[in-house]
Amino acid sequence: MKRSILSALILVTALVCAAPSGAQSRIVVGGRGVPMLADALYLFPGVGPSIVAFASADQGLGIFMSAIDPTFSAKARFDKSAGPEVYASFKPDVIILKEMMRSQLKPSLDALGLRQVYLNLETPEDYYKDLATLGNLFGQEARAREVIAWFQTREQNITRRASSIPQGQKPRVLVLQHGTGGEGIWQVPPASWIQTLMVERAGGVPVWKQANPGNGWATVGPEQIAAWNPDIVLIIRYGGDSRESARGFAKDPRLAGLAAVRNGKVFGFPQDFYSWDQPDTRWILGFTWLARTIQPTLFGDIDLAGFTREFYSFLYGFDAATFDRIIRPKLAGDLGVPF
Repeated sequence: MKRSILSALILVTALVCAAPSGAQSRIVVGGRGVPMLADALYLFPGVGPSIVAFASADQGLGIFMSAIDPTFSAKARFDKSAGPEVYASFKPDVIILKEMMRSQLKPSLDALGLRQVYLNLETPEDYYKDLATLGNLFGQEARAREVIAWFQTREQNITRRASSIPQGQKPRVLVLQHGTGGEGIWQVPPASWIQTLMVERAGGVPVWKQANPGNGWATVGPEQIAAWNPDIVLIIRYGGDSRESARGFAKDPRLAGLAAVRNGKVFGFPQDFYSWDQPDTRWILGFTWLARTIQPTLFGDIDLAGFTREFYSFLYGFDAATFDRIIRPKLAGDLGVPF
């Protein structure tokens, strides 16, 4: 009898430890931007099994999620544009959404008595605030402080050094997304987005900043690109290998006169499962690569390969073998260093 009671106590203790302290037992992740939300949630150990449903995602959810959560394949999926009744059907304790979804969903979800947490996750400052919010939600405040400090230390190592660069020594940088309309379609991010912010903080001048004060990607033509005449061009491609797009850009005869093309300074933005330019947890990887690429003399001491491995080890618990099996085969873009 004593042995059975002891076994029961051990089982209960194991179940309690497997779930995040103070966390909700049924979490639904919905709306747009689900990969960014999911990657932030999985920074907190034990949260994965509490997530019961994910909305669909344009960039997909797949092998990476399965690698960090063995229960991922069993989770329900639903359309990212789903209405409140779908959310209610999962009987959630909390629904986690991007802030952009607040005006669309909050009134109807409130009416159903469903708790929601909205996260920005758009800038480094947003990340620090939102990670603290998640730490409180999951009862993992210490983990939140630890992760925030890890990001802040590495971000500040770059911003502090870049702040000493004279304005005249900052290259003119152009970030372009390979648009979905076909070859030769290029788009620039808004002035307020993280891509612009990272270029500025890494020691470059974003030449497109004044051209797109809006809220989404803006298409630009070869004439405008030629007028900017950037020193460095960084190509993003969400639906394929950014290196291919970078090579296509450099071969376009309409752009042959650009300083970046003439000097071999057209690069594909790094990516693995997701591109490193986005406000995903990988933004710190993109920021570090940007610093090395924009200011190679100042930041040439940064070990990008080692830092990338540290990122997946500290944040997601990947050992060297798991990194080599899951992440390394997906690495693409002009990383500039061997892995």
